[in-house]
Amino acid sequence: MSRITPSLFVVVLSAVAVAAMAKHNILFIAVDDLRPSIGCYGDRHAITPNLDRLAKRGVRFAQAHCQVAVCNPSRASLMTGLRPDTLGVWTLPIHFREAKPNAVTLPQWLRKHGYTAVGHGKIYHNPTPDPQSWSEPIRPVQSQRGYAKGWQARIREVQAKLPANDWRKNNLRGPATAAPVIDDHKLVDGARTNLAIEDLRRLGQGEKPFFLALGFIRPHLAWISPKKYWELYDPKTLPVITNGEVTPNTPPYALSTSYELTHYMDLIDFPKPWAQQRVSDAVARRLMHAYYASVSFVDAQIGRLLKTLDEEGLADNTLIVLWSDHGWKLGEHNGWGKMSNYEIDTRVPFIIATPGMKSAGQSTDTPVELLDIFPTLCDLTGISTPDFVQGTSLMPLLKNPSATPNRVAHSQYYRKHDGAEYMGYAMRTSTHRFVEWREFGTGKVTARELYDHRENHSETVNLIDDAPEKLVQSLTARLLKTHPRRALQMVPAVHSNPNRGRQPAPLVLSNKTNTEIRVYAINPRGHRSRRPHVVKPDATTKINARIGGVFVVESRDGTIHEIHSPSFPSRTINIKRE
Repeated sequence: MSRITPSLFVVVLSAVAVAAMAKHNILFIAVDDLRPSIGCYGDRHAITPNLDRLAKRGVRFAQAHCQVAVCNPSRASLMTGLRPDTLGVWTLPIHFREAKPNAVTLPQWLRKHGYTAVGHGKIYHNPTPDPQSWSEPIRPVQSQRGYAKGWQARIREVQAKLPANDWRKNNLRGPATAAPVIDDHKLVDGARTNLAIEDLRRLGQGEKPFFLALGFIRPHLAWISPKKYWELYDPKTLPVITNGEVTPNTPPYALSTSYELTHYMDLIDFPKPWAQQRVSDAVARRLMHAYYASVSFVDAQIGRLLKTLDEEGLADNTLIVLWSDHGWKLGEHNGWGKMSNYEIDTRVPFIIATPGMKSAGQSTDTPVELLDIFPTLCDLTGISTPDFVQGTSLMPLLKNPSATPNRVAHSQYYRKHDGAEYMGYAMRTSTHRFVEWREFGTGKVTARELYDHRENHSETVNLIDDAPEKLVQSLTARLLKTHPRRALQMVPAVHSNPNRGRQPAPLVLSNKTNTEIRVYAINPRGHRSRRPHVVKPDATTKINARIGGVFVVESRDGTIHEIHSPSFPSRTINIKRE
């Protein structure tokens, strides 16, 4: 066996240290529900000086698209580098660890190659933050809602008037908007920015390169931001849309129902896109005002991050990636919210800035996907790209944004309608958007849509019946290369199985670690319980389980992820590190 002498060992360690220091740090910024209504994307109403400044430091992708226009599957796809059909995550309730337990996330891959990965806020879907991804446990923040006093009582008053079978009897939220006179750091996004700034300063002094991720909640509903950001805008001048129309000649399941807003106590009767009733100009203007104010609030927090990079001398060695998980309709198609395959829902702001970037300040109209972030960061940091990632590196476009490679961007959306299930697949080329709807369980085509973006970007005329057959055949063939027609199954790999019997079999878990353990029951559909069992260090808990049940055990520090099923008679499982 070969031996390493002490002097050679020092040389090897020095080489490793130099290699680690040569890697750029990464500041990874996610903004929820942010459509390209920002200054650097041409919105003359938006007041976003810091995002605009970031665009001048990097390359702006004008045609970036998410894989699914709703939080959980979009983020799961981006962070694992896998398309939704490969990952098996298309909806909100399924955590990707149940769909693909051995998936390797972007921060996990970076950690494997010498990075310290720290996360704050909404990087994954909020209920499932994935502690395995991070080098350190996610730190909680203290913040205020921003509502005026007595809002809980007002919710109860509204709930009392709802019909007995209304789902909001137990799930009604406060007002959709608020403009409190409050300091930024007392709201959750400001508080998390404070933590991220502390970590920038701390990690910047470390020996290892860092991946620092910060996910902002706003402009996700509820649109709550300090009053000073509302005062930046004159609501009379905002581009309110109250005459949007549902695109004719499209299937009834193509458009979402605007149901997100009906969660909020002041909008429980918000009209659906197909309804004869329309949102009033006053309500639309208030919502538009609140959205823009929320964007400016987040922009200010991003400015604080950029300022800290400069103050700490980190700007010359830090890559910055900014993205949103999906867009948002503000009256387009007579809809409000996301959850469709239309461009207004899938197109997102996306900026990459690197130190010394020769192409800084330029933009590209080439269609790209959020799925491309994983391989691009591997290339930018000199790390090998894993063979499982399904995106394509954007390095050629970062070097030459004016290039016009023959790329397309894919998005998709799952829909239930009248008891049937559908999956719609959208493909954006440089000139068209093509959508093919299929039965979820068979892959049979049920409807198609085609929009010509050479004419306009409104997608208000479905041209599928009048388009040249050669064009439709070409688009179809290209879509089928990555998304073949096949049957899909919603239930993930990890799920309980009540068919095995319902015999009681208590599960006893003993925490032999020094960190908190969380135990999630997984139902037959593969959904995690909303409230996990929490087992403190050196504690034991007994869970009333049954044969066929499945439980996921995770440690708060991310070092443990196990799947357990109860057996008969009951047994004690010792949770400990390898």
